Amino acid sequence: MMIPIANLDELEEFLGEKLQQFEAGPPIAHPGLRLSQLCRQVALESRNGNATAVRIAVLILTKDPAMPFGKRIKSGFARALKQGVELLSEVQRRGLTAKTVALLELEFCPRETEDYCKLIKQFDPAELPARIDEVRATDAKSRMLLQGLIAEGARRASRR
Repeated sequence: MMIPIANLDELEEFLGEKLQQFEAGPPIAHPGLRLSQLCRQVALESRNGNATAVRIAVLILTKDPAMPFGKRIKSGFARALKQGVELLSEVQRRGLTAKTVALLELEFCPRETEDYCKLIKQFDPAELPARIDEVRATDAKSRMLLQGLIAEGARRASRR
């Protein structure tokens, strides 16, 4: 079940992290827009190799709270992490892979799953669990994304 997060204070409490270090620019009064702007800054810092920002992005992706602009925020985090996959620990990669598998098994495949799949395609094929072949994708989009993951894993494994 997704925990609803409406503002920065709720996100900080949910994550157990203070996030003011990522606030950039003048203060924004609207709580959803403020949260979105902060997350955009976290994604930018992740792209720049900030380990704290990478950790925050991974936490948000794996804990998957319901947030204003959540699809855009989570897609942005996945795209940012894709550019710095070498910054992710083995535990973080496993968590992101498990979350992606869980999204692929949903009755309706969320938009951000596409970006999660692009991210985990960058991982070592040996890191993708054997379970990826057993995923029960129920919708057409999930099946297409899953086939892409399987094909990419096989392609990369054959180049070794």
